[in-house]
Amino acid sequence: MMKALPVLAILMATGLPLAACAQQSADAAAGPSPAIVQARAAAKTAAFNDLGETDRAKVQAVIDQVNGGQLTDMRAAAQQIDAILTPSESTAVLAERTKMMQTIRANMPARPDGAGPSAATHKSTSSVGRFLLQLGVSPEKLRELRHAQQKPQ
Repeated sequence: MMKALPVLAILMATGLPLAACAQQSADAAAGPSPAIVQARAAAKTAAFNDLGETDRAKVQAVIDQVNGGQLTDMRAAAQQIDAILTPSESTAVLAERTKMMQTIRANMPARPDGAGPSAATHKSTSSVGRFLLQLGVSPEKLRELRHAQQKPQ
């Protein structure tokens, strides 16, 4: 019985951190948090509502071409969308992007080392067209296109 207590203590000491690690990796594999998913969905709805009916249809046609595989150059697709939008539509969509990013940052856990870009110093080079593509193109298709772009030619 006396030998069982130290063994039990060792098992408890090593077992609990392993269980915590397993839980953290399960959380990471589960995908983005519900708050981030909700922020993205809200931004998508608001951004597309900021577009005029005709422009919304044109943007959706470009997104459909990307999702369908007819258009595989994301940069060209983003440029097409940028050319469709009016300046006021672009400004409104960028405002939705800013709101989404603020919500995501507010729901991100703090990094233990304190490293990483702050909201004040981080600047995005993302175009309005690229943002709308990221919202409208399926995640699977985005992964596929990114993977294809990374392959050496």
